[in-house]
Amino acid sequence: MKKIYLLALVLLCIGLNLNAQTQEETKPVIAATNINILYRGVDNPISIAVDGISDEYLYAVVSNGNGKIKKIGKCQYIVNVDYGTYQFTITMDCVDTDGTIYQKDTIITTNNDHIDIDVYSKINNKEIYLGSTSFIVKDIKKPIVQIDMNDGGLIDKGALLRKPYIKVEVEDFDFPVEYKVIGFQMTFNTGKNGDAPFVSRDEKFTPEMITKIKTLKKGDKIYIEEIRVAGTYGEKSVANPQMIFTIR
Repeated sequence: MKKIYLLALVLLCIGLNLNAQTQEETKPVIAATNINILYRGVDNPISIAVDGISDEYLYAVVSNGNGKIKKIGKCQYIVNVDYGTYQFTITMDCVDTDGTIYQKDTIITTNNDHIDIDVYSKINNKEIYLGSTSFIVKDIKKPIVQIDMNDGGLIDKGALLRKPYIKVEVEDFDFPVEYKVIGFQMTFNTGKNGDAPFVSRDEKFTPEMITKIKTLKKGDKIYIEEIRVAGTYGEKSVANPQMIFTIR
């Protein structure tokens, strides 16, 4: 009986030891499977580094798509992707009616929704291709405009006067993107006749708008329309081009 007890104890110790070794040696490897994505109309930051090659000997180019890449620091680059389509030429072997083989160039036009970034090294005037990475290209989400964190509805007159300007934001985005309001118009409905629109050429309320807002009463409405915003690469339509406020 004692021998059976000792044998069971030994087997238990061996089992515990094997289990500890298995837990130690079998470590899970977890990797993200997200596809590389770049966005049109913004500065896309990327990093490029190659083991064993100093950064000063590396450079990168955009291929298989329309765009530009610019180095801004050690291992740091900015990629800009063009709008529109991308054209490339393929050469095909063809056979004419008498059986003669000839080559024909065909121009292919496709949406500029994929690009490759190729990396090279250049040492002693010798260029070496090191590899390429493919990216999917997407349009950035439309920005939203707000006044004092509101995009319409009931609002205190004091809130409008404390922050008399329109703010632009791009929500839930991976890196900062800046847009600026370059114009809008404001009209009022006080329950009587509608007023002619006041026009601003930037994000700020004009002095005339502020003067009018000060005279508003509970229930009066403010219509902010024709809102235009722009970024580094031109104008961008907004998700809410009209805001309607009612004085609380």
